[in-house]
Amino acid sequence: MHGEANLVELPQPKRISLSESVADTIAEAIATRIILPNERIVETTLVEKLGVSRVPIREALKVLHAQGIISGGGHKGYRVAAFEPGITQQIMEVRLSLETFMLRDAIENWRKGQGSPKVLQPSIEMMIASAKGGSLRNSLIADLEFHRAIRQAAHNPIVGTLWDTIARHVLIIFNFERFRDEDLEASARQHEQFRDWIVAQVGKPSTPFRDIQAALEDHMLLIARKKTGDVSISR
Repeated sequence: MHGEANLVELPQPKRISLSESVADTIAEAIATRIILPNERIVETTLVEKLGVSRVPIREALKVLHAQGIISGGGHKGYRVAAFEPGITQQIMEVRLSLETFMLRDAIENWRKGQGSPKVLQPSIEMMIASAKGGSLRNSLIADLEFHRAIRQAAHNPIVGTLWDTIARHVLIIFNFERFRDEDLEASARQHEQFRDWIVAQVGKPSTPFRDIQAALEDHMLLIARKKTGDVSISR
């Protein structure tokens, strides 16, 4: 299920911030392997299949190019970038750093009564529903939304903005074989367990920063460690 002809499988973009929605749609297609690494992205095909004009398509492609998700441009057109192991490692390192700060701040805010870890529940429920429906795409999106809920609860605009810039990279990496659990129900359970850990920390006076980082790294690498053994992000 790939190639230009299969772009019909792309979900229709949301009609808010259209160029960003189109960029999200393309990133989702890359994440779910509807569009493959090194595959050519044809602007006219996107216009036809997504039902939007060339302007938001071009803006979306420029955004994805600036973020390194696609390469090329100009008369040669764009292709999906190949995420080499070194690039993947860099993204995971940045993600771990940013999300540790985000989770630290979110936990502290929840301790103060500024919101509640209950905001994580909708994304978990989406994962459960995705598992029942066998939808990898929806499961990946729900996974990202789980971490986005932490980003919102952190109320840290600097770290949050930096995280936003790698969110599409994270979505794509989620579906790399070494990070993906083919059992979508297991993925939902893993997030329930991580949520329970977070709730337990909210009930404590404090949590060491290193413990938050270690818990996040364990969560992020659970599947990779099952498949390949002892791997790590932090050095």
